[in-house]
Formats: sequence, C-alpha cells, structure tokens
Amino acid sequence: MRGLEHRIKELCDNFEFYLRRFDELNPFTGPSVYFHLKTLGRLNSLGLSKALEDRLFFEYLYATLASWGMHRMGPKGAKLVEFADFIETLQRQKSKILNLRRVKLTQVREEELNRIMNRLWEILSNLRISSSETQLIAGSKALHHLLPHLLPPIDRQHTLRFVYGYNPTYGSEEQWFKRAYSCLWRIGFRKRDVIPQWVGKGFHTSETKVIDNAIIGYVKTRMKRSR
Repeated sequence: MRGLEHRIKELCDNFEFYLRRFDELNPFTGPSVYFHLKTLGRLNSLGLSKALEDRLFFEYLYATLASWGMHRMGPKGAKLVEFADFIETLQRQKSKILNLRRVKLTQVREEELNRIMNRLWEILSNLRISSSETQLIAGSKALHHLLPHLLPPIDRQHTLRFVYGYNPTYGSEEQWFKRAYSCLWRIGFRKRDVIPQWVGKGFHTSETKVIDNAIIGYVKTRMKRSR
C-alpha cells in the first residue's frame, strides 16, 4: 500500500471528487444525522459557554454519540459513561474548551500547530466519555460538537486507516491523535479555499466535517480492503 504522502496528495488533488463520493455513498442516515444537526443547532443558538451549561444540549450530544456507534447494547462493544458523568467530564474542561472557541483548523499557522495540538490533547486526555480504556475516538467525537471548526471526529475505520494505511494497534492514543491531527491540518490548510464552499450542504456541517467527509469518501473508494 502506498504511503501517507501519496494518500494526502491524491485526496487533495481530487478533494471535491471524494466529497461527491461521500454524498453518493450516503453512509450516515437516520438518528446519526438527526441528532448531529440538533446538537450543532443548539450550540449555534446558545453559544459555546451557555451550551456547556445546557441539559438539552448534552442530551442531544449524548444521543448523537450513541447513534454514532459509541454505545452498544449487550456485554460487549462500546459503552458511554452514565449521563451525569458525561456532563461532568465535559464541564470540568469548560475553561480549556472555551479558550479554543475562536480557533479554526484551516486558519492555524504551521508555527502554531504544536501548541494547538497540545491544548486539544490536554482536553481529550482528561475526558472520560467512554467506559472503555481508550478515549480518543469517543472524546474526539464529543469535542467535535463543541469545537466543530477546530477538531474533526476521529475514528479507526476512516481517519486512522487513512493516516496509517490500516487500523493501528500499537503506540499511544496521544501518538495516534497528533499524527492524525497533523495530517488533518495539512489537508485543511491545502484546501482552505475550497472547504468553506461545502459547509452547510447536507452532512457537511462544518469545515472539519468537510475534511472528515472527504477522508471517508477516499477510504471507502480507495481503501476497501482492511489489513
């Protein structure tokens, strides 16, 4: 399999093609879209500070994460923490989250990247969204709905496969996050003039979701076989 540099170049050279592929494949429907839109709508109407004190916002977000595969019935599979703990873990990071509310991924300068990544990781590493040992996937999906212009949702099936060429099982979550975020930043920086044109169309709900959707379109088109 060709390396990450090739994948980034191919994605950026054909960015809108892979966004159209995402739309054609229509991988997300029903509650996964409905509650995502409800969550972002509540965020936009209240503002970030008030949303972090709003029970309905947290209910929408909790439902979004469940519909995004973060909670499955039965003894096995992903599990969210209890709702009261979910609210508490996010509210404990409120000041750090608010400090990043005006930062946009596509406008971060290269010399600022490490500082932003470290601040994001400080938040993510202190969140307890999932009852499993790993927190990156659930944490990034939750934080995406608070900082939608700064942090895309990260998953194994698409994001980490794009970055690594397969689903990584070695290394720390911090290493996975920083390598993935550096990659996402490079794509966002290169396509910063195109990305805003897609925001607001269907499931392209923010600049970082546009990047995420392009990656999903790429992986589902070009990386069908898993290792």
